[in-house]
Amino acid sequence: MQIFYIRSASILIYAVFTLQCLAQPSVSEVWVSESLLKKHVYTLASDSLQGRETGTIGQFRAAGYCLETFNKNHLQPIFQLDSVGGSFLQKYYFTPALVSFFGRMAVVAKRSELSNPPSAENSQVLFAHNVGGLLVGTDLKNEIIIISAHYDHLGKQGNLIYNGADDNASGTASVLAIAAAFDSLVQQGIKPRRSILFLLFSGEEGGLIGSQYFVAASPFAMSQILCNLNVDMVGRTDWKHRKKTNYCYLITGKSDTELKQTIEIANQQTVKLSIDYSYDSENDPSQFYYRSDHYNFAKKGIPIAFFMDGEHPDYHQPSDTADKINYNILQKRATLIFQSAWMMANPK
Repeated sequence: MQIFYIRSASILIYAVFTLQCLAQPSVSEVWVSESLLKKHVYTLASDSLQGRETGTIGQFRAAGYCLETFNKNHLQPIFQLDSVGGSFLQKYYFTPALVSFFGRMAVVAKRSELSNPPSAENSQVLFAHNVGGLLVGTDLKNEIIIISAHYDHLGKQGNLIYNGADDNASGTASVLAIAAAFDSLVQQGIKPRRSILFLLFSGEEGGLIGSQYFVAASPFAMSQILCNLNVDMVGRTDWKHRKKTNYCYLITGKSDTELKQTIEIANQQTVKLSIDYSYDSENDPSQFYYRSDHYNFAKKGIPIAFFMDGEHPDYHQPSDTADKINYNILQKRATLIFQSAWMMANPK
């Protein structure tokens, strides 16, 4: 299976020579695989996963798919299973959100909350999982870059399935395909200096509780985490960019200038997207800074970068399906995140 491609034979020869001969190799010609992204989106947004609502069989099946993919990409499990073994899954308990439906539009009225395990007094408690796998770096392995996305969505209402292809099979597919691109380099003996943690959350739609739990019960000290690159809705185009689709919205913290500069350099050296900072403010009326899992890292003072495509008419609708994803632009955005992570993981 193709993991990444390089655009011409001459570039391939140059890139292979570069990768083999430099202590800190240039990977600027490496792109994330479009076909792999498409495979992941169609799997995660399929009817068989029933909308991936947190705490349901669809979410458990999605977690299993992500776990298997991380294992195939030779990542290390990071969560304690018992005294001798680890797991790719981090289990947590919660009381579920209340989701209301106005026509076909799904809206959370009441948020989910983290909880203790179920008891006779609190039998409404459910459980769910975050999924995480670690690529261990070389000389700076104790410093960690997190690439994250949420893999849950809104489930189903009667016979209507909210497949969540853009929100957020697109971001989950990006994390999985980026992990595969890193693994392909590792198999050639090319490893990042810093460690990369690929992290997929459930519980986002009900109130960011999966990432909230991870931050509270992380197997790593917060001081080890250098930044969080969070990916949530990167496969479509909003109305503003309907005629010029070669863009990506970027949101960072107000003091995260080094991370922002790194992403801009990676973009100029590779995919050359138009970076749109329209929502890059904590005071933005749409409040995107607070609406995805990066926010729980930002609250801990960890630099964040949030990649997204904006909202479109299929947002939180059963019409958010895999056939509507623009896989070419998804590939460019995923490649930008890969290239940014590589640069962050290999400081000069």
